[in-house]
Amino acid sequence: MSRHNLMRALGNALWLVVPLAFFLLLLPHAVEVNLRAMFLVFLSMLLVNTITFLLPYQESLFARRYSLLSWLFLLTLIALLCTGLHFSGGLRSPLYPLLLLVTAYGCGMSSSSRTAVMLATASTVGLLSTALAGHTTSKDVQLLCAEVFFLLMSCFFFDRLSAEGRAQERERARAMEELRQLSEMNRSASGFVSAVSFEMRTPLTSIQGFSEILASRAVDEEKEKEYVEIIRREAGHLTELVEDLLDISRLESGKLHLDKEPASVGDLIRGCLPVLSPACDLSQVALTLPSDLPEVIVDPKRAARVFTAVFDFVARRFGSGTEVRITAKAEGEEVVVTTNIRNREASLSRVDARRAFLHYWDPGEDDLDMAMAKRIVLAHGGSFKVIRATGGWLTVVIRFPRSWPREIPSLVQKGEWASSLQLGGSR
Repeated sequence: MSRHNLMRALGNALWLVVPLAFFLLLLPHAVEVNLRAMFLVFLSMLLVNTITFLLPYQESLFARRYSLLSWLFLLTLIALLCTGLHFSGGLRSPLYPLLLLVTAYGCGMSSSSRTAVMLATASTVGLLSTALAGHTTSKDVQLLCAEVFFLLMSCFFFDRLSAEGRAQERERARAMEELRQLSEMNRSASGFVSAVSFEMRTPLTSIQGFSEILASRAVDEEKEKEYVEIIRREAGHLTELVEDLLDISRLESGKLHLDKEPASVGDLIRGCLPVLSPACDLSQVALTLPSDLPEVIVDPKRAARVFTAVFDFVARRFGSGTEVRITAKAEGEEVVVTTNIRNREASLSRVDARRAFLHYWDPGEDDLDMAMAKRIVLAHGGSFKVIRATGGWLTVVIRFPRSWPREIPSLVQKGEWASSLQLGGSR
């Protein structure tokens, strides 16, 4: 049972236990009881219990502070019960079993043994304070020691009984997290394989189709040259695809050597801008590149490959009439390049499925060029995110380091390459 359910169970029990405890105080007794003070104590307990029930635990703020709220709730109950002990006979009060029950139950539902120890200590201090305030005599020492002993032992046994449950809960949470990661890796791998299959299908189909035509029937010399040229071009495309896959393998294994040197981000972006020409008029691209923008430490060839992949992605997925805004700025030890993309026509109409890309695209969907770009950026010690923003905008955020990294962690050992199959971003 979760801690939230245990807290609810304690609250439900208090609705029954508090009125019964007050009824017990009305029975004939040998100790003096201040009924008016006890009525206020019990009323305060019910009020605290009501407030606890009415709190919106589903809200993120209360959900994050649930442990603290439950701790305060238990401390308040213990303080009120110790006050009740003082007004109902001190050490001989019939409310001692209720204090014992609440404290032991709280230790059982604590998130850790340290919390249980703190709760037991608070209850013990409250009991001792009640004894001192009640003018305890030497004859009451034995009773006081017995009550403290049973209080501590009850807390210890309840904490030990719940320790196994806490361990199982942690194991369950760890297993669920591992399952989630495996699910994401499987989904990413499936998407990556689908992207590769799609990229390979087109050149292979062309090569196979035109090869069969040449092999099955005679064609004139002009047609033959045309078909051979198509086969040659598609074979070249297939070769580039295989090289990309080999680069991905080298990046994942850490065997790809990066010739890093200082490079201007502005020059890299301007050199790749012609790739955007199918999507927009290059003169209409909003380019914000400060003159004092610091250089970055990258492999210029690989870094240019990143921007080429992003711009080619925009041209392929958004079509003509696309708005592109590119901004670069320095943030700490990084240079951040933000590319905002929007196609107004695609955002307002779904007639053309290819240009209505923003309505259907999910940041988790894989694109071979973008997956390659992300790996290259990660290999440089930077970060790469794709964010689907409001207003039909898509934002690509690339961060490159400004200085030589002291130590580039092994992304393979940290398991980041599996997650990099996905295009990162907000979900």
